Parts: sequence; C-alpha cells; structure tokens
Amino acid sequence: MGVPLEKVYDAFLTKMLEDEWLNWTQEEVEQDFRSILASAIVYFKFPRHSLKIDEDSNSFSDNLDDREIEILATYMKDEWLNRTILTWENVKPLYVERDFSQANLIDKLKALLEREEKKAYRLQSIYYRSIEDKPFKYRTLAGDEYV
Repeated sequence: MGVPLEKVYDAFLTKMLEDEWLNWTQEEVEQDFRSILASAIVYFKFPRHSLKIDEDSNSFSDNLDDREIEILATYMKDEWLNRTILTWENVKPLYVERDFSQANLIDKLKALLEREEKKAYRLQSIYYRSIEDKPFKYRTLAGDEYV
C-alpha cells in the first residue's frame, strides 16, 4: 500500500487559509479534494513513483516521497486558486459594468496564481535535477567516463 491521499490533502491544507469547506459534508470535501488532486496530477510531468490511485485503499499505489507530495500539494493550490479567481462573482462584472472597478483585483489575483505556478514549476525543476538528494551527473550523458 502506498501513501494515503489524506497525506497529500493535509499538505495542501497547510498551504491554505481558506475555510471554503467549513460547512461541507465530509463526503463533499473528499470529492472536491479528489477532483483538485486529479487536476494537479496532470501537471506533474515525470514523477519517479507512480501517481496511480488505488480506489480500494484510497491511496497511491506507490510510496511517494515528501518532495512529490509537496509538488502535488502546490499544484493542488494552483488549481484551487484558479478556480477561486475565475468564479462567476469575479468575472460577471466584466460583462455587466462598463466601469469595472474590480479589474485591479483580478489582475492581482492572476499575479498570485502566476507566482504559485512558478513556485510549483521551480519545485519540479529541483526535483528533476536530483536523485536521492544528489545532483544528476549530466556529464555521463556525454560519455565522460571519469565522473
């Protein structure tokens, strides 16, 4: 049995200051987290462990390390931010009011989303370049025998 989904959800929730799920049932929360996780998994390009989810045990089929969990949690936050920014309440004034005063707010929210996306990308870049906390020896790819 691999890492329980709860461990990824907990890592995601530590990044959140939102109580969106406060009045939701446990089943609704689980379903929402699962859909956010499914969207986040798509962005993780080359994980070293399988991100396949075992439905019976509600966990990943492989053991993920802390870095992989952190990357998934960061992408989950990206997905949540994107969903929050693009709510109808934020977008509706663009179509209703001529003198839209919330444009500055949306620009700032988009900038926040871009920062979070860059953070996730940076985490992934660091993850790809090291194996077992050691940098990959790229010289071996060029046939350097004296590495």
